[in-house]
Amino acid sequence: MLVINKQTSENLGKVLILTAIAFWFYRNNLNSMNYLIVLVIIISAISAILMKTKLFTKKEEQKFRRTKVISLLIAIMIMLIATTATIVINFVDEIGADSRKYDSPQYQDEKFNNLNDTSVSTGNFFEVLAEYLVFDPSRTPNSVIPTEKFEIQELTGDDVSITWFGHSTIIIQSPAYNILIDPLFGQEGTGPLFFGPAPFDYDNTYEIEDLPPIDIILISHDHYDHLDMKTIVQFEGSQFLTPLGVKPHLELWGIPSEDISEFDWYEGVNIRSDLQITLTPSQHFSGRSINEDDTLWGSWVIKLGSKSIFFGGDGGYSAEFKTIGDLYGPFDIAIVEAGQYNEAWSQIHMFPSETVQASIDLNSTMVMPIHNSKYELSLHPWDEPLIEVTAEAAKRNHSVATPVIGQSFILGEEIPTYHWWNDVAPGQESFLKSNKLVGLLIPAEIIAGVIIIRNSRLSSGIEEE
Repeated sequence: MLVINKQTSENLGKVLILTAIAFWFYRNNLNSMNYLIVLVIIISAISAILMKTKLFTKKEEQKFRRTKVISLLIAIMIMLIATTATIVINFVDEIGADSRKYDSPQYQDEKFNNLNDTSVSTGNFFEVLAEYLVFDPSRTPNSVIPTEKFEIQELTGDDVSITWFGHSTIIIQSPAYNILIDPLFGQEGTGPLFFGPAPFDYDNTYEIEDLPPIDIILISHDHYDHLDMKTIVQFEGSQFLTPLGVKPHLELWGIPSEDISEFDWYEGVNIRSDLQITLTPSQHFSGRSINEDDTLWGSWVIKLGSKSIFFGGDGGYSAEFKTIGDLYGPFDIAIVEAGQYNEAWSQIHMFPSETVQASIDLNSTMVMPIHNSKYELSLHPWDEPLIEVTAEAAKRNHSVATPVIGQSFILGEEIPTYHWWNDVAPGQESFLKSNKLVGLLIPAEIIAGVIIIRNSRLSSGIEEE
């Protein structure tokens, strides 16, 4: 009975110390370390159980038996991950179709390439990884984002309206056409099997049933946050315009081949005399599984009646914006990415100042920053892109449209410029983070745990004597 009490006492001390460490990690935004601690505890518990089975009761030192058990568990985990990944890649339709080869100036060495050499920096990989491990509450709104309920527009004459649904989803409406770009609806996380990040909370949700009949859907590239199978399969009868290589994905998901048109850069189609759409370059990449760059990516030029619209998709800043502006400008609006940037991938995503410069290069009347306010995909504060784009545009005397998510506005009329992101409440820190008494309990728990363990071991030594 005495041995049990001593062991229980020592375990209590360890629990106190471990709890204190977990609270310290939590209060210092290092909750990822707590996940690691939980994983270590689970592996240790399973190994302790296995060491008592017949498989691991041979007469050898305990440390060697423990090493064998832990090695076996790690090997099993690796096999499970590899098996799961193989099953997902080969049997889950959301991953998309197999790669194909294309006769295109952009397709070389069995992949598509940018006009300029690009790369993702690996020099500061561990620095970026360390930043991701530290939770920063400013990366998410931490409260509901104010939005507007979407209303189908009653348009006449040459009216063209723009509506943003967050991230990169846009609807362009006119009396004759409804054009949807990079549609992504629903409340699930983006990515296969819902593994991707969950969307921020909006006070209005947007469903496909809310939309008018969609005539044309444009896809900029096949990344999960721009090409969502769950959304795509709900559009029946719409015409899809995509970069090269995206068509097989849509066919796999049941979209009729005759409803899909693929384009290379600087190729397009005249829908009618009042609508011309052209795929233009962007500096980005593609891929939905282990094969990167097996489909083309791009931006779109839309000539709708008397209005000219540029949609940039994803991409880093390049001189090609000036070329596109010279060929197809001026534009009434440039809808350009501003969000999810980082120095490590600066060649494939733009910083806010580059977003404004791209609009100027395009010879656009105004810029509308997108690719923000829906997902946490990078390390910057969630509202930083909007703050910095509006500040940079003011310095450059360039107009910037900042509609509330769900708000529609008509090109040529008043530009929405309200800084709606300032209305987002910062959110409240949890009691365990903000309470000073909890902070004081952490060192007290550690001291108490150390004392309990020390006294338990001292009493054990006395008993042995």
